[in-house]
Amino acid sequence: MIGTSKMVKERNFPVFAVVVVVVALVSAGSSSRHVATDCDANSKFAPGCIEPRLVATLAEVEDLPNHPEVLLIDVREPAELEATGRIPTSINIPLKTVQRELGLGAEAFEAKYGRKKPTLADPLIFSCRSGVRAGQAALQADQLGYRNVKNYVGSWLEYGPKHGLPV
Repeated sequence: MIGTSKMVKERNFPVFAVVVVVVALVSAGSSSRHVATDCDANSKFAPGCIEPRLVATLAEVEDLPNHPEVLLIDVREPAELEATGRIPTSINIPLKTVQRELGLGAEAFEAKYGRKKPTLADPLIFSCRSGVRAGQAALQADQLGYRNVKNYVGSWLEYGPKHGLPV
C-alpha cells in the first residue's frame, strides 16, 4: 500500500484504523497540523503521513504511572472495560460524552473522575479498542482547543495481549 508507514507495519496496527483516523481528521476540516507536510500529493492521506507526535506508543502508555501529568482517557463503553479490563491510570469517558465531560468545570471534573481537569495545554492520550474511536475523541478534544492531544492507535488490541489480558 502506497504510504503505509514502517511503524504501522512493524507494530501490526490495523491499517483500517489508521486510515479511518486520517480520513476523520481530514474530512472534519481539522487544521493542517494533523497531516504531515512531507507527503506527496498521491500519498498525503495514507497512514504513513500521520505525524508521529500525534500518536502515543505502547512504551509511552506503559510509562504513564511515572507521568501523572498525562491524562489517559479510554473512550470505550463501560461494559467493554468490564469485559476486558483497563489500562492503569486511565479514566473512562465514553466517546459519546467526551465533549460534554471535557467541558465540565474543574471542580466537577475532579469530583467525578478523581483527576485534575486538564488545561488546554496539558497532555491527553485517548485510547479505545482499536484506535478508531480514540482518533475521533482526539479530534473532538482538538476542536475544543486542547493542543497536546495524542491517539494511542494500538489501543486495547495492542495493550491487552501484551499484558495477558482478554481482547
